[in-house]
Amino acid sequence: MSPFGAYRKVSLCVGSLMFEPRVLSDGQYRAGLDVADSEAVPKHIETGRTGPTNFWKGPHRMQLFMRALVRATIGLVILAALFGSGYAGGWWFFACVALVTIIALWEYYSALRVRGIRPNAKLGGLCVLLILLIIQYSENMRMALRQAGDVALGLQDLNVIINALHLTFLVLLFCVAGTLVCQFRMRSGESQVANSATTVFGVVYVGLLFSFVLRMRYVDVPALTDLEQASEFARRLGGLTFVIVPVWIADSAAYLVGNLWGRRQVAPHISPGKTLEGSIGGLIGAIAGALVIGSWLGLSLMQSALLGAAMGMVGQLGDLGKSVLKRDLGIKDFGVIFGPHGGVLDRFDAILFSMPLVYWYFWFLVMRVGVY
Repeated sequence: MSPFGAYRKVSLCVGSLMFEPRVLSDGQYRAGLDVADSEAVPKHIETGRTGPTNFWKGPHRMQLFMRALVRATIGLVILAALFGSGYAGGWWFFACVALVTIIALWEYYSALRVRGIRPNAKLGGLCVLLILLIIQYSENMRMALRQAGDVALGLQDLNVIINALHLTFLVLLFCVAGTLVCQFRMRSGESQVANSATTVFGVVYVGLLFSFVLRMRYVDVPALTDLEQASEFARRLGGLTFVIVPVWIADSAAYLVGNLWGRRQVAPHISPGKTLEGSIGGLIGAIAGALVIGSWLGLSLMQSALLGAAMGMVGQLGDLGKSVLKRDLGIKDFGVIFGPHGGVLDRFDAILFSMPLVYWYFWFLVMRVGVY
């Protein structure tokens, strides 16, 4: 066997172990188990009883907090990788975001194959990388304009963003045309419509939304709020911190409150484990996190509270949207790279929807964009 052949076999083996979806059994799928979380539906939710009497006693309390601790640890590891490369910026951060995005796209396409759908993974991966490259080059150009003394939101700066959007639309058109051409070799037993549609959807859902992580890195929030004494960390990573930390606080708060006190199911046919009480806890957690990070970045209490509430609601909608996809595909998690806590898409679902919201808020409402 040639070295290339051996490398390909090892890569496929590792990929199948780390990035393949965790599939539900037929019995689990028919029973309607929650596919959005790795834990089964708590018994007090199934029976309609209140939670504290069951959860404050016995070994379940320790198990619950150990799971929450593992979630927090996984989040800290991801934060360390993102913030380490994000502080350096430039192509280091691009490489980190590109790697995470490609893994997420592979998880999504692999999950589709469980249902016999075969998207064009190579074309989708190429289009995602092109979108990320467009964003990176546009941000590099904006930084060059900033260093040349251009105003914070000058005409040239705005033109760079508009041109990047135009190029992104061209990539999406190329993806639509390319995936249709790829279906010329029709195979029996496959749906060419499903193959084409899911290829394009993956580029938009994963690639386009992840591209806002790159964009948010270059938003200098202290410059928007005229905070002159801001630290270097706040200027470089304040935008990312303002989104990621409140969203993950909301996720942990929703998990704890829902397991301890949840009894009213929000969407029983989509995600039986999600409760109204957990959603309220997540919303409060997002607002609290946004208030803390916002005060550090110089945002007003009103701005922080409104953005925190928006992230809390949009993030949970993104989580439910992901659950709809997993429910239809009959999988429990998109991947296993984080062990029992799923894959990249399982951890970044709420962030993918919250990041564009906050980014465009700074563009259209604050109307000044700083870059570092």
